[in-house]
Order: sequence, then structure tokens, then C-alpha cells
Amino acid sequence: MRRNKKTLRTVIGLVLLGALAPAQAQLLQPLAQTQAQDILKPFAVAGNVLTHGNSRITLDTAGGRTVGVLAEAALGGTEDVVRALLAAWNSPESNLAGLVNTFNDPKFQANARTGFVELADEAGTQLIAVKLAGRGTAARWNVYVTLNIQPDSSFPATNNVLGNAAAPHVVRIFSDFQCPYCKRLWDTTLVDWKTRPAEYRVVHYQFPLSFHKNAFAAAEASECAGAQGKFGAYADVLFARFSDWTPQAAAAANTSFNSYAKVAGLNATAFKSCLASHSMKSRVEAQLAAGKMVAVQGTPTIFLNGVKLSDYTNADELATVQAITTAKPSAATLIGQRLQSFR
Repeated sequence: MRRNKKTLRTVIGLVLLGALAPAQAQLLQPLAQTQAQDILKPFAVAGNVLTHGNSRITLDTAGGRTVGVLAEAALGGTEDVVRALLAAWNSPESNLAGLVNTFNDPKFQANARTGFVELADEAGTQLIAVKLAGRGTAARWNVYVTLNIQPDSSFPATNNVLGNAAAPHVVRIFSDFQCPYCKRLWDTTLVDWKTRPAEYRVVHYQFPLSFHKNAFAAAEASECAGAQGKFGAYADVLFARFSDWTPQAAAAANTSFNSYAKVAGLNATAFKSCLASHSMKSRVEAQLAAGKMVAVQGTPTIFLNGVKLSDYTNADELATVQAITTAKPSAATLIGQRLQSFR
């Protein structure tokens, strides 16, 4: 995967998170595996609830997998809260003291009293919600670490859709036509998804990287094809002719893009007019901006049912995401209900 430079978002005041919270980490593991971590040994286990004195950890599960960890404790139980966080991140006990110090910092506690929900990792796969309520002996922590499942509203409308609209699983791909890794995806895994249109609906978003000189123009060209209902056919040609147009100067690439319209079965005259007018520029820019809002850093970046995948070739990861997002209630429902109290 190629990465685009970006400013990293971090949790307010929680400077240790960058080192402690790897993408997804212990989340998405079976419930029993989460409960069995050494960091949680002080807790008694009853179902999906763990208790230690007046502290309580609730493990939210969907499809048999841990999707969120909620910690509730008095101010004096800060260590129990931190143990819950380290369990969510599968982080060793050696990190306990440092994170306890962070939670005990007056500046951090001042932020926590207003409550916040932030990204918990650079990749944007997790959220952390923190709230410190009450004063004195009545002060209590409420801390929640969970998957970051993007709603449909996070993604812009597009004509670039393959598969059945009623398919139960939606694959959203942020891609760059000049990216060799995107070509590999298009030539391999995407072929399988396209052969199962009743199971997978595939939605393509433009994310041309700035260091690929012809990527933005190729994105515009594919949008012109999409306006004629031929995005898939045109994208096939772009990737098939990848080695031809990617090294060309801009003028030569433009000539290539126009010639590919006929190959893809488009109205060549309408396509040429669309490409020359740059009428699709704003649409490409909107998709690029939307990608940045959901922490897309490179291409290809793939979301399955709103969950950002770490490895789209991993069959176990795909099966797990499908299980948690189609469970009753779904992971998104459980997480949404929890987060309401922090917002």
C-alpha cells in the first residue's frame, strides 16, 4: 500500500496511545480470548461482565467477537480502567503505570470532564470515548474503546457501483488508477467479488495520490465513463493498459484516455467533451475529501460493511467482519448505543 502524507490525529491529551493502540488489536477476537488476557487477572468473570471491587468492565460482542470494551470505575479505580484499555489493545502490563499517570494528570481529567470521542489509532479503525463524571468521592470514569464502523452517510454518492443493490455486503474501495497495488486488487480479489454480485456490492471511490502524475486525470476519465454507465468497462481498460499510459506525459495520457473510450464501448464524442471540460473534477475532489475524513491514508483502502480492513486478502478477517456486521443486533447498533452517552 502506498501512503499519502497526512497530519496524524491523536486522542486529546493521551499521548501514549500512538504506542499502545495498534490497529484493531484485541478487538474482533473471540470473547473467551479477550477475557483470558493476563492484564485482566484481577477481575472476576461472569459472562461478558468482569468485576474487581466497584470497578466493572463490559465486553460488547457481536457474532461472538469482542467489538467494544466499556470500563466503569471510581476515580480511585483508575488502574482498573487502564487495564480495560490495555486489554482492548492487547498491550502488556509494562504499559500500565505510564497510562495510569496520564489518566491522573489534571489536564487530562479536565478534558475528560467535558467528555470526548476520538480516534484511538492512526489508521482510524478504533474509537476511544472518555468521560469523567461527578466530584470528590462520587467521581467515576466511563471509558469505551470500540471499532470505528463508518455509516453509509460517511461516503459520497457515486455512479461507480458493481453488483446488486440488495447485496448484504458492501465493499467500498478508495483507489488510484496509477497505483500498482490497486491494479493487483482489480486483477485478483475484485474479480472474485464481481462474480458474486448477489453477495457483494462493490463501490469505487477516487483517491488519486498527488505523486502519481496521471492519476487525477485518469480518475476524471473514469468518472466520465461512469456518467455513461460504463465505469467498470472503462476501469478494466485503464488497468489493462496500465503500463502504457502511466509513464506518459499529460497530453499523451489524455490522448490515451480518449482512445480507451471506444475500446470500453462508450460514446466517444460525449466522453471527449466530458474529459475536456473537466466537469468531473469536483466529483473526484469530493471523493478524495471524503476519503481523508474516514482516515484513508493510501491506496487501496477498503471498507467492508463500514469496517476498514487491514488485509482484504485475509478470508478470516472478511468472515469476522461479515459476522459482526450482520449479527442481530449488529456491532454498529451496539456501538452506537454506547457512544450516545459520551456525545
